[in-house]
Amino acid sequence: CYRARSAYKLLQIDDIFHIFDNVSRVVDLCGAPGSWSQVCRKKLGAKGLFDFKEGEKKESEKIVSVDLQETAPIDNVFHIVGDITKGETLTKILEAFNG
Repeated sequence: CYRARSAYKLLQIDDIFHIFDNVSRVVDLCGAPGSWSQVCRKKLGAKGLFDFKEGEKKESEKIVSVDLQETAPIDNVFHIVGDITKGETLTKILEAFNG
């Protein structure tokens, strides 16, 4: 169950244009309520990008969601509360990907 109907539009776009082919990292700008991040998690997860064994070092975040408001957690999605027009938010996004 997705958090918003817009998730189905993203899935439809992917069915037509295959936008997730060769994608391993995503930044979901203005990500609340999180439905697009849910779709990204599903699509990237299907590629095995979140498969790691207990105790293994987890790679840098693959999906980063940014919004001015808090978003309920989604497994393997790193949430940043911040303004996408501010430099400090960009710094947080880059840090999430670079560890």
